[in-house]
Amino acid sequence: MFIKHLVVREGRRAVVRYDGRVVAVLGAGRHRLRGRAWRRSVDTVDVRDQLLVLTGQELAAADVPGVRVSASARWTVTDPVAFLDASADPVAELRMSLQLAVRDWAAAAPLAELLAGRAAAAQVLTSRVAVEGARLGITVAEASVRDVSVPGELRRALLATATAVQEGQAALERARGEVAATRALANAARMLAENPALLQLRTVQEAAKGMGSKVVVRVGDPIS
Repeated sequence: MFIKHLVVREGRRAVVRYDGRVVAVLGAGRHRLRGRAWRRSVDTVDVRDQLLVLTGQELAAADVPGVRVSASARWTVTDPVAFLDASADPVAELRMSLQLAVRDWAAAAPLAELLAGRAAAAQVLTSRVAVEGARLGITVAEASVRDVSVPGELRRALLATATAVQEGQAALERARGEVAATRALANAARMLAENPALLQLRTVQEAAKGMGSKVVVRVGDPIS
């Protein structure tokens, strides 16, 4: 009987196979392995928290092209055997799953919603990427959008549009104010035409504001 000692570090798992079949998944510590070495294989898997980052994918939103989106996913291997056996490159498949999820999220909404809805995107992305992760022996803690940006030309166009909207709103408010003032003047003119005594009263009030002024008005006399 051949005995070998195997030391597994913290944050790792050792998958032991004998004649190609899994016989043990070992945690941190010192372990004794029995059997002939040439019939035995050991694969070590990192089970610490890991971060997958996608930088600057150029995607199309529902209303504009050329939007750059950065995203990330925090993940951990929770099934070392599946992580080794389900795919030749599980991390690449996880990356692809995140890329597709971000692409579909961006394509489903206009740019304004993408800029305002990064926090809400986490739930959508996490639930989708977690499904693929489970197949690969991976638990996805969170997948989120880190940044949404637009090219310089598009940014300038959006700024010009926003400025035009603000100027249009300001012009509309000025027009409304002018209409209201004109309507008030028309109402005042109509009241004075219908009630000449109001004009005499207003004249007395204005004249009385002067120092030492004396105004004599006889009812029925015209005011000049």
